[in-house]
Amino acid sequence: MQIFTYNDFLKDKEIVTFEQAEIILDELIKSSNIYDPEFQAYWKELIEYSAKYAEMRGKWRILTKKEQDTLDETRTNIHNRIRDNLISIRGLAQINNKDTSWFDKFHNDRKRMGDFANYINYIYAVNSR
Repeated sequence: MQIFTYNDFLKDKEIVTFEQAEIILDELIKSSNIYDPEFQAYWKELIEYSAKYAEMRGKWRILTKKEQDTLDETRTNIHNRIRDNLISIRGLAQINNKDTSWFDKFHNDRKRMGDFANYINYIYAVNSR
């Protein structure tokens, strides 16, 4: 079994680092009406799916290939919901003529959105202790 650190993650070139995720989150919040019930619904679902995604990704490297294959469709569906919620949050900001350049930082890359979801989960987890 391999032991991983954050520095191992940083070796990948197409990642969202903690520092980048923090900027994206700050910009997302600034572009949003956080009191809007529609925003809150999308945000709540984003948090829920981020937690599911982080749990699945956290276990991924210790699963057998067969276990990964069994869970792959579920993981993809969770990832799609994260992407859908980010797109919906961006759409609300666009309706209100707010800056949505934070979304462009994902480079339309699902893995980068997944990195952000893991960051969101981390932020919510450490704030819940």
